[in-house]
Amino acid sequence: MIAERFRIDELIGRGAMADVFRALDLHTQAFVALKILRRQMGGDPAAKQRFAREGEVQARLRHRNVAALLATGVTSFDEPYLVVELLHGNTLRGVIRKDGKLAPRRAASYAWQALQGLAEVHASGVLHRDLKPANIMLEPSPGPFERVVLIDFGFATFEGGAKLTQQGTVVGSLTYISPERLRTEPPDQRSDLYAIGVILYEMLAGTPPFAAKDDFELIEAHLNLEPPPLVDLPDALIDVITRSLHKFQEDRFETAVEMANALEAAAQMLS
Repeated sequence: MIAERFRIDELIGRGAMADVFRALDLHTQAFVALKILRRQMGGDPAAKQRFAREGEVQARLRHRNVAALLATGVTSFDEPYLVVELLHGNTLRGVIRKDGKLAPRRAASYAWQALQGLAEVHASGVLHRDLKPANIMLEPSPGPFERVVLIDFGFATFEGGAKLTQQGTVVGSLTYISPERLRTEPPDQRSDLYAIGVILYEMLAGTPPFAAKDDFELIEAHLNLEPPPLVDLPDALIDVITRSLHKFQEDRFETAVEMANALEAAAQMLS
């Protein structure tokens, strides 16, 4: 029992720093996801600060396409915890592994929904910094496609705020990371849009735009190579992806809203 409110049911996930449990909220009688910083991480000030930052970030966000933070606190063993809505769907990573290429309308819907959530994240002054298919949940929905939910704000930061990583350290997944971050230049909202572009490309092609045998080759591809061309898609949709994957921020969409609008217009041409 945590805080005389959350009764732990079972372990449902393990991350680098924290364990995630399904728990019953005795106040609402609803199941929730309870994320607890692992006890051995308690002596690591950076880990505790990053965990606290994750809670602070999510506390700002209320949107149907962003996982909702329900509570925060510290256990009787001095372990910080976060309580978020319990999601029941699959990750986009799992769907791509199972289905390979996604139908263009489906891929466009997922990317458009992710951009809606990302627009709210950015409006709150936050950069996600680790957008990837594993951090996008697809929840059952009465509509034609699942509801997209952005999760895992462990690497998120306030735009222009203090950094929790050492100078020159890159956080996030290399497959989805923007060139400016690899150049250790200041990221901004357009850095997250690059990641959405990579994810959209991967959904349509079945593989990411850049693949390599090692990290150095992958970094070189992000910095200097163009992705293999996509075929049998409307030019407007290809233009959205191409613009989002430009090597320099000033050549990309300015905001998530602008990219979402362009994607919506392109989707009108899909059968």
